[in-house]
Amino acid sequence: MEQQSIKNIVNKVYPIIAKDYSCNAKVELYSDIFERLNSTSAINEYDICAEYSWSNNKIYLYTNHLDNKEDVISSLIHECVHSNQSYEIFEAYYKECNLNYDTNPYEIEAEYEEKNWKKYDDI
Repeated sequence: MEQQSIKNIVNKVYPIIAKDYSCNAKVELYSDIFERLNSTSAINEYDICAEYSWSNNKIYLYTNHLDNKEDVISSLIHECVHSNQSYEIFEAYYKECNLNYDTNPYEIEAEYEEKNWKKYDDI
């Protein structure tokens, strides 16, 4: 998907998603995480569509991994959910509870909310 198309979707739906999820994070687009970090990939592929930065209150969308409108909207919703979660608890689930992405309750909640993407499809 072209970066301009992604930007157009974000400009249309993000204000509404942000309001619905009480999220005031800024959205930034990068081709991938390595571009954002100004780094060279140590592996061939790191398949991440988006991430939320608690320290910067930003949602990073990685355009190389967003294939369609559903991916863009779902990623925005997912990261907005994280913006309302506690960073300390989020990290504790991984480090102290030894959970992984599939078993972390914060990830489960964010993934569950992604199902609401169709609400924003016609915007």
